[in-house]
Amino acid sequence: MELASDTKTFAVYSPTSTPILDVLRPVPHSRLEKVSAGEYFFLSSGFILTLIYLPALRRVLTQAPAGWQGVLEVFLLAPLAALVGAAVVHELGHLVAARIAGFRLVRMRWGFSEADSCAAERRLHFCEVLPVGGIVLAPRKIGRLKRSLAVLFAAGPFISVAFVVVVESSPGWASLDPVIAYGVHLTALFSALMGIATLLPDSTRSGNFSDGSRLLMLLRNDERGRRWLAILELQLALEYGIHPRDWDALKLSDATAISDGTRDHVAGCWLAYLAAAERQDITSATRFLEDALAAPATSSAWVRDRMFVEAAVFQAWFRDNPGKARSWVAMIHERKLDELQKLRLNSALLWADGKLLDAWEQTAAYLKAVQQLPPSAGRDLAEKSVQDWRRQMESRMLTRAWRSMYSLTQEVDQTVPAASNAV
Repeated sequence: MELASDTKTFAVYSPTSTPILDVLRPVPHSRLEKVSAGEYFFLSSGFILTLIYLPALRRVLTQAPAGWQGVLEVFLLAPLAALVGAAVVHELGHLVAARIAGFRLVRMRWGFSEADSCAAERRLHFCEVLPVGGIVLAPRKIGRLKRSLAVLFAAGPFISVAFVVVVESSPGWASLDPVIAYGVHLTALFSALMGIATLLPDSTRSGNFSDGSRLLMLLRNDERGRRWLAILELQLALEYGIHPRDWDALKLSDATAISDGTRDHVAGCWLAYLAAAERQDITSATRFLEDALAAPATSSAWVRDRMFVEAAVFQAWFRDNPGKARSWVAMIHERKLDELQKLRLNSALLWADGKLLDAWEQTAAYLKAVQQLPPSAGRDLAEKSVQDWRRQMESRMLTRAWRSMYSLTQEVDQTVPAASNAV
């Protein structure tokens, strides 16, 4: 399939149909004003319980160290430690269930840990298969996936509530130092609130669905549930090396059925974009990339940068527009780009600048960098994609060379008769 710039069919790709991709409308910002039902429940319940337990707080304060040290321990340090402890208990519930149900840990999204079992695929593709709180998981197999997901998402709230029962029924913590005992009791209280809050069906400000929402999706098997399962299956297909152009059309349709601005929506549009781009269906690729860019606030930072890179590559390669490509480059956090993304981006920009041979040579460096990644099905798939891109460049260069020769021949043919008539 030829480029839009080659065929001159610009009407199909009118700026009004892709205002964000064409840099006519800014990328939406994060909606910080949104408070989820779980967050509202947690905060309001915490405030009410604080008022109820004010007499108990006064007693703890009288037993704490005198002065500001006691105030800080009771009203700041102990609540913070209890909140972190409750969150850790909740995440441990998910991790234990993940191991039992057959999921593997992809990475931990907390700043102090970056355990990543598919780092190469993450660098090549969108690989946040299953974000659950502060961790990212991936199913090892599709079989009995619904049951495994139900166990995974029910485990967090269950462990949070079970932790309360164990702590409050144990007499040992009551003999501890008053401030420590207060912290343990507070951890149990926060754990109970967190367990209930995560069961409320809603999505967070970051676009993630709560545990309750995921369980409800599995129970109802509605459009959101089918979209979620389709995304998981397509992500696994990508990781297993199944080429995007060979993906199930029905799964792609389910993955993009709803436009609600959540992370599932962004992931579905991104996967559909990959499939359409590999099939050279530029019209569909344009629409899916525009839809993904319309909700970047619900994506993690590295996913947003990846989408911005792809928008720049799209403008440079498919639309032959270096100006708009560089507008997208300006939005990217350059320091966060890895070498593969930089090589891909530079290849496309060189092409848009008319430096065709330089662009082709840059893809050779890109291909070499991909081949140096650890062996995996995802790497083999990326290698094929780069090779396809190089062949497309060769075809475009050959087509443009033949056009130039044909134009030159036409000019010569028109010049010779004119010279003969003049004689």
